[in-house]
Amino acid sequence: MRDLKLRLPLYAAGLATGGAFSVLFTGGALPYLLGAALVGILVGSGGAYRFVMLFPAAALYIVFGVYRSLPLSLGGWQRLFEEIGQDVYEVTTIMYANPIPYGVHPGLLVVLVPIVVIVVTFATSAAIYERSSVVSVAVLGLTIGALSTVSFEIGIGLFFAFFLVFGVALLLLTGEEVGRREGLRPAAVLGGTLVVLIVLVLPQTPLAEEVIRPALIDWTKIGAGDASRLAVEADVGDYLTTGRNAELMRVRSPEPLLWRGGTLDSFDGVRWSSTIKPREEDGEEVSADVSTFEVMQRVEVLEAETNLLFGGYQISAVSLPSASERSDGSWTSTQPLAEGSSYTVLSRIPQPTISQLETAGAAYPETVREKFLQLPVDRPEILRQTAQEIQDIYAPETPYAAARGTERYLLYDAGFTYNLNVDYSRDDKAIEEFLDENREGFCTQFATSMALLMRELDVPSRVVYGATTGRQVGPDEYVVTGNNMHTWVEGYFPGVGWYPFDPTPGFSIPSTMESNAPRPDIPNYREDTPSENPALRGGRQPPQPVPEKEVASAEDRPQDSIAEETPSSALYVFLPILLLALVAAVPLVKRLLAVRGQPEDLYRDLVGRLRDVLPLSGVAATTVDSPALTPTERLLLLAGAAGVETGAFREFARVYSESLYALDPHADAVRAYHKSLREFAKLPRWKRTLGALNPGSLFQRGRRALVASPTRLQKALRGSKKG
Repeated sequence: MRDLKLRLPLYAAGLATGGAFSVLFTGGALPYLLGAALVGILVGSGGAYRFVMLFPAAALYIVFGVYRSLPLSLGGWQRLFEEIGQDVYEVTTIMYANPIPYGVHPGLLVVLVPIVVIVVTFATSAAIYERSSVVSVAVLGLTIGALSTVSFEIGIGLFFAFFLVFGVALLLLTGEEVGRREGLRPAAVLGGTLVVLIVLVLPQTPLAEEVIRPALIDWTKIGAGDASRLAVEADVGDYLTTGRNAELMRVRSPEPLLWRGGTLDSFDGVRWSSTIKPREEDGEEVSADVSTFEVMQRVEVLEAETNLLFGGYQISAVSLPSASERSDGSWTSTQPLAEGSSYTVLSRIPQPTISQLETAGAAYPETVREKFLQLPVDRPEILRQTAQEIQDIYAPETPYAAARGTERYLLYDAGFTYNLNVDYSRDDKAIEEFLDENREGFCTQFATSMALLMRELDVPSRVVYGATTGRQVGPDEYVVTGNNMHTWVEGYFPGVGWYPFDPTPGFSIPSTMESNAPRPDIPNYREDTPSENPALRGGRQPPQPVPEKEVASAEDRPQDSIAEETPSSALYVFLPILLLALVAAVPLVKRLLAVRGQPEDLYRDLVGRLRDVLPLSGVAATTVDSPALTPTERLLLLAGAAGVETGAFREFARVYSESLYALDPHADAVRAYHKSLREFAKLPRWKRTLGALNPGSLFQRGRRALVASPTRLQKALRGSKKG
């Protein structure tokens, strides 16, 4: 494939595939991934030693392209490797805890860049040197398909469009070359154009949603462990499906409380994250002017793993010497807590009055204002519109009134409903869809929406990760299951501190925690028409308020989780494993093809071994693959080029030829084959290893099989007619 016009669509399809990996990120990763694809193109076009260059090129790109570092001393390289190791370690938590898409992190690029380089290198090599454009397009297309599936992004937009156009062009041009350069026929061009248009337009049609169904395999569940991992940024959506009945903690407490684990303060438009640092000023947790009472709790970890300590507001002391307090009032342990671990916490339960909350004002410390009023620049317009709607409906005069108005809006007045099975396939569209048309969700959507709306209304807020009280199993004893994992909201009020709100329908803050400032009663609804009540967009009627005494107990209410069911870290567990499996499958397939021990199988195995330690191209490849060569000539040519003694291979060629032409062959082909293998084993180990991983001989055998298939079919048909 020496013609430049064939290489151009191949390279463009490779770049499109590399760019498609950017859908796994919130933004900023595209240049790195296009660079990795370019490295794959250069390596895959690199001639005889392209597979030797593969991993060094990927490593150098990570060092210079991702870390932009050039250490000039041994110590500098050591520090760089330590930094890379730390980033990869951190990314395991990121992949576990967060659904797709991810923020750009060096550790994620360290994981993804080699995958991009490997995929593009193999696709480029298959088309250029093995003359298998179909295999090349299949590798790139399957990669984009896998990315589209795990990211719930139909077609991956422009990346898929570019790949499709150039992939079809590559196949058409390759067909022109194989067809003795007769030129592209108009019918072929028209057919290729129709394929491109149909594939691009079909997903956008009204019928697509009915015709295209979700995959039978849920890739987001692959890799889930037995023990539930509890972390502030963890995706615990699985608790509500396979893990809803898992018993996570047993808590002994004289008061039924919310078990607070930690907080999330930064929203990037897709998800919340925790940016707290040791000894950072996040505003006073509980003001000295607020009365409190103390509650002692004992927590036993059951089917879970965590570094968090769970307890009621506000933990003031713990029994673990390895525990330390963070600036948001939460506690963590340097030693992981697993099944059988237990600890005791002492909590101070704040009891501010309505008067204290109403008169708190808006004189927020500068650090609180900067951190807890943060909003993404590109947030959806519906968020600002909803905040204005709340302002118009309730006309709050204080920050506390704004918080209660937002809570009431989500709970009662605007037609939002609790739905555990809501499907928001993309995190970056979830809040926009939730507030605008869907208006269904569970605590993730309700808590996120309230926190963001409070910030729009100039009230500092953060999301809290923890659990509801749980199922009471004895006097003052509660079992917390995956069914109880929950998120709610805290607002900051000067002179009071952080105070909790729960905007999820069917849930409320335990009365013990808000006895002096309970959630206001909801007055009876008027029979307003949609035009009379601006809160009821789209003609929705509000749900009738449920009297507080009729609200289900904690163990009977529907529980939910911190995150909706979106693609999780399993992607970055599954995808590398899949690619490694594909690489490992090459030597395995070669071994299986020779396992029968027939002379023909052994001959092809030896030819393949020799061919793969010398990735051939150009004239050499044409010579070796020429049908004019006898088996002896082909084996001796390859053995001489590989630099091994030819005697054993000459002997095997004689035995193989005898098996083909002798009426009653007696020579032992297996014995001659093993003698040749012993000679082959004298090559350097690195060369044999690269040869074992080189799929070139498999591509060549597949290509020959495809070419021979029509001939075999014709022979079979002629034979059937004669019969």
